[in-house]
Amino acid sequence: MSEETKKVICGLCASHCTYEVQIKDGEFLGPDLRKKPDASPMAEFQRKAIAACPRVHSAKDFIYHPDRLNYPLRRIGERGSGHWEQLSWEQALDEIAKQIQAIRNEFGAEALAITTSGEQNCADEYRARFQSLFGSPNFMGPSCGTGMVVSHMMAGAVIFIPHPHRETKLVMLLGVNPAQSLPHLWRVLQAMRKYSGLKTIVVDPRDTKSAREADIWLRPRAGTDAALLLGMIRTIIEEELYDKEFVDKWCHGFEELVQRVQDYPVEKVAGITGIPAGSIREAARVYATVKPGLIFHLTGVEEQPNAIQSIQARYILPGITGNIDVKGGDVMMAVHPTARAVSEMDLHELMSPEQQDKLIGATKFPLYSWRTFRMIEQNAKKVSDRPVNGIWLVGFAHPASVFRAMIDGNPYPVKALLTIAKNPLLTYPNARQIYEALMKLNLHVAMDIFMTPTCRVADYVLPAACSFEKPFLHGVEIYPFLRGGEAAIDPLYERKPEFYFWRELGIRLGQEDYWPWKTLEEAYDWRLEPLGMTFKDFIAGSAYDSPPLPTKKYEANGFGTPTGKYELYCTMLEKLGYDPLPSYKEPDKSATDMADDFPLVLVSGCRSPRFYHSQGRQLDSLRKQSPDPMAQISPETGKRFGIANGDWVWIETRVGKAKFRCEYSQDMTPHVIQAEHGWWYPEDDSVESFFRSNVNAIIDDNLDTCCDPLSGGYAFRGQMCKAYKA
Repeated sequence: MSEETKKVICGLCASHCTYEVQIKDGEFLGPDLRKKPDASPMAEFQRKAIAACPRVHSAKDFIYHPDRLNYPLRRIGERGSGHWEQLSWEQALDEIAKQIQAIRNEFGAEALAITTSGEQNCADEYRARFQSLFGSPNFMGPSCGTGMVVSHMMAGAVIFIPHPHRETKLVMLLGVNPAQSLPHLWRVLQAMRKYSGLKTIVVDPRDTKSAREADIWLRPRAGTDAALLLGMIRTIIEEELYDKEFVDKWCHGFEELVQRVQDYPVEKVAGITGIPAGSIREAARVYATVKPGLIFHLTGVEEQPNAIQSIQARYILPGITGNIDVKGGDVMMAVHPTARAVSEMDLHELMSPEQQDKLIGATKFPLYSWRTFRMIEQNAKKVSDRPVNGIWLVGFAHPASVFRAMIDGNPYPVKALLTIAKNPLLTYPNARQIYEALMKLNLHVAMDIFMTPTCRVADYVLPAACSFEKPFLHGVEIYPFLRGGEAAIDPLYERKPEFYFWRELGIRLGQEDYWPWKTLEEAYDWRLEPLGMTFKDFIAGSAYDSPPLPTKKYEANGFGTPTGKYELYCTMLEKLGYDPLPSYKEPDKSATDMADDFPLVLVSGCRSPRFYHSQGRQLDSLRKQSPDPMAQISPETGKRFGIANGDWVWIETRVGKAKFRCEYSQDMTPHVIQAEHGWWYPEDDSVESFFRSNVNAIIDDNLDTCCDPLSGGYAFRGQMCKAYKA
């Protein structure tokens, strides 16, 4: 018998943990969680963190589950009827390419839209390469990550992923709950609190473990983060707690900022947010004086009204306190200094500016437009010769606008969609309208691991290899490091990595000269060539390379912004026609007018430590632990509406209703109800099951009232609703 261990990068969530797995006679047995006697304290810490993850223990079930997609399928009968026939990859790709070519000939390349996401299954650098060569600007990306763009505008670099060091004295968690969504990071923070006295400030209206254990917990009214942060900024300036040396030498627009925050006295902010003025001042003082400190935000801030205003204010705080690019503070990211970056793979320069600017939604919501990226790229080149990664910064067509174009043909027809490792019926708002849009397409191709609701309404469904069935090179996007993971086992049946799909489809559409690599591993060899090694060499060694990331990088050439300084007053936003400084805007009046009919504020997007977005509901080992979709309310709210703990309830908005099981949460803000996202029922084949407990089916995506005016980001948090016993 043959037994071995393999180094993998886990794809069961976005954390991309590295660990070893056990293989016996070619069969995947599971993670190797045995304690090693010679392990370093850090390695033992990581082992315990991985061992605590419920998803890790589901890996074998994930690979061998009987419901995995194993062969290419073609629809027979009506779309969505659930009737399929098996065909070969070659035949499927030939037919798909022929239909896409016909659509391009009749409607133009822009009539093809693409959407990807989900762990590393999207292989996005190869998607981008195919897309650039094909000529379609319309990629519907994730609904998170706007902070990467805003930080690039203000600092000339991505400041987004937290990097706590032993020097870090304070962490502010802004609308994020790492105890549940990022347990590995949470364990690091817990250890730092225990051994080095780390302080934490949590800003969150929800009752979470991260909030309950914080030194300071601020519970703002949903959607008022911008006002809170502006009140903190005013306190720091008013009490002269800001870093005068850094502000004078390196910041642009401080005087204008001083004038702006005069509109936000703390007593006024207290009235807006519902947080006592003394608590706001205390948090501001602690953040400004306990240094170095860093701020961590994710979708909790980015998916609500006033999102960009809140994010601007979030980046102003470290700017005025001198917490920018210091060890232990908010780090300016940089790609690996030698390996070929993702941006050297995507070939975005081969798509003409005229074609790029056909991006749907770019005029109304310009944050992710190619016009914005060209400004970012131009300024970044002033301080670095390394290419700017566009994967997270540019070319995101506005999904709600794309789905509307599928229905009504405005601004032009969208006739085909490639859905790769994405489940838009569960992960974008207004799911019933998305269903209508998908049913109107001439061609819909889906590639995934399981038959998701979105796959069920496709014309072709292709079987994807999961993260344990393919190699992965992580980094060289916004990160300075490289990590490698090998395939634990060869792909079973006819499952393929996404690289295979993009390459083979591209070749059939005239891109053969641009796909010299026959396998994903060969492509990784090319990426690692400047390091003088192949991917196999990399894995045989440490499978890790992380040159030191310098701090205070701006001291060499300034910041990669139009002024060369850290822009508190953002001149790029001004050039786009938007306010260069943050402000707070009251919610849409139509929402407040509905308060009698819809008295609660809905906070959606709650994460489960067992599931990653809509993934994993068919895995018994996980579903037994979390059998039902949950919604949290305070006992006070439950009694008010006649809802007991454990009751099934309907949550209803002006666009629909969805069903959840109630869970009382003692410290939940009384006017808030929180619902888990990503829920569907793999055991139910009915179309109605797509929407029954799908919180995104009841989230409005109105372009004028429910989308951020700059990014187009959705208000997943802050919409009005009511709840009643089912």
